[in-house]
Amino acid sequence: MNRFISFLLCLLMCSCGGRQTKQRCASGSVDPFNCIHDRWEHLPYGTVKVAGEIGRRIDLTINGHLKKIDVENIFLNPFRTKKASDGFIGAGMLLDAVVRFAAYSSDPEIVAIKNRIVDRLLDNQQDDGYVGFFAEGRRLWQAWDIHEMVYIITGLVSDYTFSGQKRSLDAAVKTADYILARWPERPEDFSDFFLLGIDKAMLSLYQLTGEERFREFGENKKPLTWAPGIEKGRTPKMFGHIFAYMAVNEAQLDRYRMTADERLARATSDAMDFLTARDGLSVIGGAGQEENWADDQDGESDHAETCATAYMIRIYDNLLRLNGLSCYGDLMERSLYNALFAAQSPDGRRIRYYTPFEGERKYFHTDAYCCPNNFRRIVAELPLMIYYMKPEGGIAVNLYTASSAHTAFDDGTTADIEQITDYPNSGAVTVNLKLSKSRAFPLALRIPGYAKNASVRVNGKPADGKITAGEFFMINRTWKTGDRVELDIPMEFRLVAGRKRQSGRVAVMRGPLVYSLSRSANPEMDPQWNMNVQGLGKITLDLAALSLSADSTVRANGTACIVKAWEPGFGYNSGKHDLELKLTEFADPEGIVTYFRIPGYGDASVVEDELFKIKY
Repeated sequence: MNRFISFLLCLLMCSCGGRQTKQRCASGSVDPFNCIHDRWEHLPYGTVKVAGEIGRRIDLTINGHLKKIDVENIFLNPFRTKKASDGFIGAGMLLDAVVRFAAYSSDPEIVAIKNRIVDRLLDNQQDDGYVGFFAEGRRLWQAWDIHEMVYIITGLVSDYTFSGQKRSLDAAVKTADYILARWPERPEDFSDFFLLGIDKAMLSLYQLTGEERFREFGENKKPLTWAPGIEKGRTPKMFGHIFAYMAVNEAQLDRYRMTADERLARATSDAMDFLTARDGLSVIGGAGQEENWADDQDGESDHAETCATAYMIRIYDNLLRLNGLSCYGDLMERSLYNALFAAQSPDGRRIRYYTPFEGERKYFHTDAYCCPNNFRRIVAELPLMIYYMKPEGGIAVNLYTASSAHTAFDDGTTADIEQITDYPNSGAVTVNLKLSKSRAFPLALRIPGYAKNASVRVNGKPADGKITAGEFFMINRTWKTGDRVELDIPMEFRLVAGRKRQSGRVAVMRGPLVYSLSRSANPEMDPQWNMNVQGLGKITLDLAALSLSADSTVRANGTACIVKAWEPGFGYNSGKHDLELKLTEFADPEGIVTYFRIPGYGDASVVEDELFKIKY
């Protein structure tokens, strides 16, 4: 049975199984907000500092992107003039990202941008609560007006949560009440697709205020007990749209934590099954075509919408916290280093709407709209996904990147964690600990599914216990200041078998990184077939001739794969190589081909993608 499905069934059978929010949980206590406790929790913003490639992407998004956006003219002026008849800007999504970046970095310039966005939005909120940019007579039930407002609620809620600004919460409640008061006027043909984000927004207000009208919205007005099954292609009820589907999943999982109502986990379970067991996820950690669910492994043009990638990562984080399984960290890592980071230009300034793995990639034409904003939002959440903990005891290292964290246990013991690594260049990771006093707790290290022979040493000695790829390795001991844990993850190249449209070809991977072919990195290729992407995919690689090389195309200390190969045709039968190619990291903006032929597809060196083999 698929690991994700079997876990959820087990969790559901063991949970309290009630139908109402205010219910008695299995523990015997009544808690309207927390019936099911997460196995791992985030460390708060401000306690984690990130370097390495993940930290570089965070800094690049702050300094090379956010600080260069024309926030006033693109995002805020329309709320002053209120002349639009349709459209979407994403001011609330931008606010949510900026709030989180401010909480992470304390950068005065980012804090000032955050305050300016809040000031402008609240200055232009009308007495009745309306905070959009549509003209009178076009409001609420015209496409995207509610979508804009509910993400403004989300951004204001974040400002209250991370900055303590009560005026932001008050404005969010006022906006929500504007929507609720007019909900009975909703036209019968008004699609749920235009309500993207409303479930999470209303639920977050209930969690903060305890006001029943916000809880009741998710039970009666737009019920969250929603499990339509996966539908391929766009449908009027948005079941086929990945971003919309996952956005509802996020709210359902939050309400599942509150109620333990098993119906609330089924849609997420369907999505995970489609991605991991039914070819919905591509090798780069992206999904879909033209924003919609697809399972044919078509990697051209409109593959891997950035909104979908962002919400998939957010769902992986939710599930990791809920059940503690490290495989969600594997999924998260694959999407980060490939689909997500390739959606950003090397200088940080531009963002893609789609990130195909076959053919030319294009940048989006504006800083507004959903994909640029959802990119900013998920990058701003990455500091939360590196370390997790249990207040009563236990720290998990999920993402490997140079970083540091400070945390405290329930008994007051503080712990400082330092992670030293150049991952994903190598698999050498050192974790140094500093504690206010010695304390026993489990330290969990995520062992990636590709790492078949990982090793762990504690203070120079081999750690006790079996190390299993695709699981957390738990080290239970009494820790003290100066303790050192060394993880070594083998980082050999592997040839990953293609599926469906990519069947009979392989992708080249090393660690979490996928490698692709760009013309600029290989100027010696024959110009007669150089311009034909389909022809490039017919190159035959020599399995015995892959080597690691330094490369600065994507990042200053990046990597490349040097491989001997043959041009399209039958030349490989002669044994003489036609080419020596450089395959660069997938985030190379000029990468156009990811799958290649090999002389013998049944070769033992070709492996199935470990993300699709996870079973109990």
